Amino acid sequence: MRTSLLPAHPYALLFLLALWLLNTSTAHAGGGWTRKKKKGYVKVGLTTVSTDRYHPLTGGTINTALFRQQVYSIYGEYGLTDRLEATLNFPFFRRASFPDLTPGQGVGDPEVGLRYGVLTGKWPLAVGIAVEAPLGNPNVFGQNATDPRVYLRLPTGDGEWNVWTRAALSHSLSKLPAFFTLSAGYNKRTGGFTDQYSYGVQLGYQLFGKLWLTATERTLDNVSAPDLTRFGTIGLGEGVAYSTAGLGASYNVTKHLSATADWATGFGKLRNVYSGNQYTVGVAWEW
Repeated sequence: MRTSLLPAHPYALLFLLALWLLNTSTAHAGGGWTRKKKKGYVKVGLTTVSTDRYHPLTGGTINTALFRQQVYSIYGEYGLTDRLEATLNFPFFRRASFPDLTPGQGVGDPEVGLRYGVLTGKWPLAVGIAVEAPLGNPNVFGQNATDPRVYLRLPTGDGEWNVWTRAALSHSLSKLPAFFTLSAGYNKRTGGFTDQYSYGVQLGYQLFGKLWLTATERTLDNVSAPDLTRFGTIGLGEGVAYSTAGLGASYNVTKHLSATADWATGFGKLRNVYSGNQYTVGVAWEW
């Protein structure tokens, strides 16, 4: 017998994803620019969210028990040549919890990729491909300490290989210390889930020569109507759709070291996600 702490869809709950909900890299990373040979960028961050607003696959909002999540991640770029760079996006520790349940925690699914600078100059364009490996555990359960019949799946990975194809076009404004980036992507899912596509825009402005401020919008949706009978797990599953808006700041402490902070929230079409305020803090090193 299983007793759920939640009012509906106990296995179809999804939370706001850490680095995939929001492009949390600073103004110095990503976009249409690629690293020069032997140059690089590494950021270590912590993303947190605490909310009780769940949006099921069929739409609407359900109030549940309070869901909390912390994701520790590392993001990196390294120039293999002057136009080709290697990338890493790795949530190396994830922890998700509900009241009165043991937390689901462990290593997440790393994403490793390559990006190539098709265009350089004032309008840099980069295209890339990245593979997300199923290193995380899709079968982690949170259990009530006093009643073993009460438990909930709290996975750290989705158990499938994902192949992301992405493109990003950027432009630095000639008369202002500012830039914008347009991005798009396609996620080929291999676990029987519906493929996804994404698009977004990021604006950045530099103050005092050391502080970058950014505003980001990103949308993720399904290429076709999702299968309502498909199995979903917390954080990873069928039919995920959302739009997010976010603000970020990156301060250059030294020539190579910067401190970052980001905030994001969901809006618009929300499916199989938890929505709430998401905060990310990090430290980045660039050389």
